[in-house]
Amino acid sequence: MNDLAAEIPALAQALSKNSPYVGCGLGGKTTGHVRDGEFLVRAKTNPDGSLIQSTPEARKSIDAILRRQGYDAPFRAEAIRALDEAPENIRVRVAPDLEVVKWGITKLELALDGPLLDPVIPLKIAFEFIACHLGTDIYEEIQPLDEIRHALTTGELDPSLIHVERLIAEKSHPFHGIIFEGNDPYAKVQIRLFGKLGFRIHFLRLAIGGPRGEYTHDLITNEEHVREISECKVD
Repeated sequence: MNDLAAEIPALAQALSKNSPYVGCGLGGKTTGHVRDGEFLVRAKTNPDGSLIQSTPEARKSIDAILRRQGYDAPFRAEAIRALDEAPENIRVRVAPDLEVVKWGITKLELALDGPLLDPVIPLKIAFEFIACHLGTDIYEEIQPLDEIRHALTTGELDPSLIHVERLIAEKSHPFHGIIFEGNDPYAKVQIRLFGKLGFRIHFLRLAIGGPRGEYTHDLITNEEHVREISECKVD
C-alpha cells in the first residue's frame, strides 16, 4: 500500500486511515493511527499514573484536571497555551502539580503485528474462480469438490488434498489478479494482491479441462478485465 501511494493515493489513504502505526522518537515507541496525514497516538495510562495522549486529547485533559482542582478559565487557558508552545521532548510545568512532555515522532512504521491472512480466504477466492470455469459442474458431488467444500466449511485444510502457498514478489504493482494456471498435473490457481502479495492454491486431487481464464483489477483506472489465455491441459 505504501509502495503504491503515489500511483493510487485515494486508495492508499483510505486503507491507511484506520491502520495501526508505531510512532518512534526520544520518548520510545507508541501505537496509534494516522488521520488526515497526522499521527494520533493511542491514549493509555502508564503504571506511574501518567497519561499518554495525542495533543488534542491532552488539551481537553489539562482543562478537565485543572477544572476539578478549582482553577478558573483564564488559568486553564494559560496552561493549555503553555502546552501548545512547549518545545518537543522537554518536560514543561503547565500548572503547580501538572507537567507535560510533548514527545516528537521521528519515524512511523506500520504495526505489522496482526495475524497472517487465513489460508481459507484465498482458498475460497480460488474455488469461486474455479466455479467460473466449471459452470454448473461445480455442483457435482464428486470427491475432489466435496473435499474442497469440507475445507471451506470447517476451516481445516488437509495438506494432502489442498496446499495454499504464500508468494511475495520483489515489487508492488497497482493491480489485483487471479489466474487459473492449468493442470500440472493438478489444478492450480494464483491470486495476486497489489501485485506483490500472492497465493498459489494447489488443488492436489482436481484437474479441469477447457479454456483457461485470467481476471485483473486495475487499481488506477478501477477497471476489471477477464480474458481467455489458452486451452487447459486435460489430465
